[in-house]
Amino acid sequence: MWTPSTSVPLLWEPISLLAYLMVSVTDSIGSIPALAVSLPFAAGAILAVYIFGLIIYRLTLHPLARYPGPLLARITNLYAVYHAYIGGCVRYGPNKVIFNTNTAIEDIYGRSANVQKSTAYRAFETSRTVHDTQSTINKVAHAHKRRVISQAFSGSAIRSFENHVLEHVDAFVAYLTPADENEDKSEKMLWSPSADMAQLCSRISFDLMAELVFGKAFHMLDVADNRFIIELIQVAAFRVGVCLQMPLLAAWNIDKVFTPNVRKLRDQYVLVSRALAVDRMNMNSKRQDIFSHILAAKDPQTGKGFTMDEIWGESTLLIVAGSDAISTGMAACFYYLSRHHKAYAKAYIEVRSTFSSANEIRNGQKLKSCHYLHACIDEALRMSPPVGGALWRETCQKGVNIDGHMILQGYDVGVGIYAVQHNPVYYPDPFQYKPERWIVSEDNTKVSVDLARSAFSAFSIGPVGCGGKNLAYLELRVTIAKVLWTSDMKSAIGRLPEKPKPKYLNRYKDHCENEYWLRDRFTSWKDGPMIAFRVRQT
Repeated sequence: MWTPSTSVPLLWEPISLLAYLMVSVTDSIGSIPALAVSLPFAAGAILAVYIFGLIIYRLTLHPLARYPGPLLARITNLYAVYHAYIGGCVRYGPNKVIFNTNTAIEDIYGRSANVQKSTAYRAFETSRTVHDTQSTINKVAHAHKRRVISQAFSGSAIRSFENHVLEHVDAFVAYLTPADENEDKSEKMLWSPSADMAQLCSRISFDLMAELVFGKAFHMLDVADNRFIIELIQVAAFRVGVCLQMPLLAAWNIDKVFTPNVRKLRDQYVLVSRALAVDRMNMNSKRQDIFSHILAAKDPQTGKGFTMDEIWGESTLLIVAGSDAISTGMAACFYYLSRHHKAYAKAYIEVRSTFSSANEIRNGQKLKSCHYLHACIDEALRMSPPVGGALWRETCQKGVNIDGHMILQGYDVGVGIYAVQHNPVYYPDPFQYKPERWIVSEDNTKVSVDLARSAFSAFSIGPVGCGGKNLAYLELRVTIAKVLWTSDMKSAIGRLPEKPKPKYLNRYKDHCENEYWLRDRFTSWKDGPMIAFRVRQT
């Protein structure tokens, strides 16, 4: 009979427990002649005993056993697929604990947090030898990559390629409200056909990021044949979202078996992005964009830059992360402004009174002075964040104290972004769109605004927060401001119905009724809103 080593306690190691059970059951079966020849029975018995033992271990002896959570979440990772969050600290999976407080945000994602990225982030790998910023787990290696890539998003870098941003925004605005000098049109005919803003925002944001990263726009607003790339990105993100919840799918290549088409499309996107990176490298132009800044950037501490393979990896990531964050934030803004007439009126009055022409709208002090516009954007990002789930971090040696809970080394912890941004402790009436909550006034103290800011995590915080946050805000502010200055808009529900929400959301009807509904696939899948535009009348 095999006995586990004392250096690996049986009660605390499921692997040792499995080995012990397998040997024990095999020995028992071998001692019964009638069963000794039944290998399928033996395998089934071993599996059944192992599963039973693992369930008992995870419910009673596991270091996280004392944390509350649904039964399915305490014994498997399956519950992570759909999760309704209640409470400040919940066991989200066998080796995961999720929090819902502003203090946990700092404890987990702050610069001094004793954590690293979860090993689940290996699902982002496009190569076994070269890792991008998202898939790099080692803290030292990740810090090196951030020091290099952050140079492409500095204030001076963004100013150098701001004109590329403005060109795409102007094209987007012109697409929404085509000029028509015919004054004889009826009120009804003045309005454009209703437009699906999820699709339009995805197209303009991808074109923008492709222009800035690869020096090539795909003109997706007008050229339908090029829109397949957006589908490739969505499929690639879907695979990552699933594998993040169940890392073994990627580690054992199980996703190839169960979702071969998804894996095939994901690989196709990787090939397309690599070809685009090679084409951009061969341009030999002096144009200023994200790619040129990454190409020239050096780590100030080591003097090292990126290899060509690393540049390709970062470029592939930037297209996905950048285009999704911008498109989701933009579509959410259009959704809420088109349905909240007082907020819409205050926003367009502010913009139209600040700027004398649409061409004047660009990054600068005037745009920064549009505080209500900024509040509208932040409130949309609060209610409908581009990434709504937890960004998992693995606790390092000596563990981490999070909200008074000591989490030992080797476990995943996180804060659910959607959950904390709907926590009534920080956001009274959390399911109501209230841009005023971000502005100090007689009815809203600085303490309240600071409290709201402390739980805002749409772009995360700390050393692994979104490096392109400033670019995303620039795109959102300029686009929304130009549309508000140039156009009138209204919700077009009824002219072209939006897709219905799934029936399982009926239990949250009071909450979801007022929200721009997103599906979490690590990135966000979205539909609508349907909006009609016309050239501004006042």
